[in-house]
Amino acid sequence: MLYQALLAALAARGVTRTAGGPVVVACSGGPDSVALAHVAVKLLGPERVVLGHVDHAVRSDSGVDAALVLALAGSLGCRAEVTRLPPGPADEARLRALRYEALEALRTTVGASVVLTAHTRDDQAETVLLQLLRRTDLGALVGMPPERGALVRPWLGVPRAEVHAHVARHRLPARQDPSNAEPRYLRNRLRKELLPLLERRYRPGFAARLARLAEHLRAALPDEGASPEGVALTRPAPPPPVAPALEAPPELGPLLPIHLERTSWDGVPFPDGRSAAVFDADAVQGLVVRRVRPGERVAPFGGAGHRQVRDVLREGGIPEAWRPFCSVVADADDRILWVPGLLRSAHAKVGETTRHVWFCRVRAKTSCGAEVVTPL
Repeated sequence: MLYQALLAALAARGVTRTAGGPVVVACSGGPDSVALAHVAVKLLGPERVVLGHVDHAVRSDSGVDAALVLALAGSLGCRAEVTRLPPGPADEARLRALRYEALEALRTTVGASVVLTAHTRDDQAETVLLQLLRRTDLGALVGMPPERGALVRPWLGVPRAEVHAHVARHRLPARQDPSNAEPRYLRNRLRKELLPLLERRYRPGFAARLARLAEHLRAALPDEGASPEGVALTRPAPPPPVAPALEAPPELGPLLPIHLERTSWDGVPFPDGRSAAVFDADAVQGLVVRRVRPGERVAPFGGAGHRQVRDVLREGGIPEAWRPFCSVVADADDRILWVPGLLRSAHAKVGETTRHVWFCRVRAKTSCGAEVVTPL
């Protein structure tokens, strides 16, 4: 099942045994990611697999994990890249965002089309249960998407026990992160205490049922929720067209309908930066939806320097005639924070000290829209 699930996920992104370029495997050194690295190499060959390890430098022995990943790459004959981050607070949301940012940078550097992560069916069940304890909307039930941007999770339908059996069968080196046993983390308590209790006392197969529920709801509510597992990676494939090509510029129409809401922040969900974005409300003095102006620039999240907004729109597939009429979200200092549907800026990042955010979301899939929603 491991091989078939990975083959199917890669094929959906145009990656096969013989074509499609390299892939990045996010490898922590734990059993799940080690198994994914092994299966990817067996399917694609070592020359097309790059292991990406992010050392957060939170634990004093984190270098052991990096060494294990490098040794694994050596045994598999593939390449490994270790990114060591500067020490900082061990805030889960912050570390997750930095990790995906580093993986996206690696993907771009090596020219890979996807980043693979080894989240399993059990991880999905834990995520749904965790969200249910924190939220009350339907989006809490959709869990992690199988893909978001360049990020692909091929094993969301695979039980963790099968992955660990693969590691044992092939005698693969793996190391359990000691923080996974820390009871101060809610997810760990759900994994070690609540889910086993529900499985044992109330409903055998409960974790699998939660994962299937997430799958069914995601199919029925494709726009609900967002992955709590980090920001999305930029998908290299061209986005679907948002407007037909025109020979003449359209008439000046209404702005894109964008929902703006100032709300408290508990760390989840973390929007993908395309269909939705969040900004630290204490770092900006209010938001406004307006049209893009000639010569404006934006500082991309996870990138370096600034880019012309017109280039972002062009690469996003916006017809030239429509570009002067596209909407952006800016702050009181007139800095562009968000180019809806394409990218968010590096300004007003959400971090460990964030208590309130501006939540921004496109309410309709049109290029000019029908209204602007007043912030709550």
